[in-house]
Amino acid sequence: MIVINKNTTNNFVATLYELSQLSNPNYLFEFESDQSKTKYYTIITDISTNKPRYNEFNFVEGSDDPTNGSLDLGSPGFYNYKVYEQASSSNLNPSGLNEVEQGKMKLIDSTYEPSFTQHTVSPTTNVVYNPAQ
Repeated sequence: MIVINKNTTNNFVATLYELSQLSNPNYLFEFESDQSKTKYYTIITDISTNKPRYNEFNFVEGSDDPTNGSLDLGSPGFYNYKVYEQASSSNLNPSGLNEVEQGKMKLIDSTYEPSFTQHTVSPTTNVVYNPAQ
């Protein structure tokens, strides 16, 4: 699972090389919100120094520049992600592209504090009626 912090620069690692067919691909990431079903697309540059072993990515969450590895994904929560390889460095449409990985991503907002409503319950007095007395 990839974990992304909201409004920050995030580094994460994936293993895309083994299913890639292109010699020097650009990777298109698709993030789909579990809650809203909205899909977001971005191209994130592979900054790994050992691509056959792992692929490292530097992703900026909180600003929209999808062809340069940054997106504002909106609400914190869980997302499905898919990664596609392509020759283009600007195409944001996955149609016809080779999918090289899929999985789950969790978007965390450390500044978010959920509010809870606490209700107080007044004690009740139970009166038992016994007709035999």
